[in-house]
Amino acid sequence: MQRFLFEYEIISSGISREHSIVAKDEADAKNVAVERIADIEFTDVEDIKLGRLLKAIELKDTYYECEGCT
Repeated sequence: MQRFLFEYEIISSGISREHSIVAKDEADAKNVAVERIADIEFTDVEDIKLGRLLKAIELKDTYYECEGCT
């Protein structure tokens, strides 16, 4: 699994932002990203323009817990 960071634009307002998503590969990430971004931004899928891939990070099987949480 990897975390993919995409840039995107809200077409109606012209605002550009970034969003990351965890997926098996870039194709899966792109398929899910637009729907999730539209949900977060309270807009339609057609109002989201997915931009370029900024970064892909390999996820590791690590677990971190803060001292105050235990």
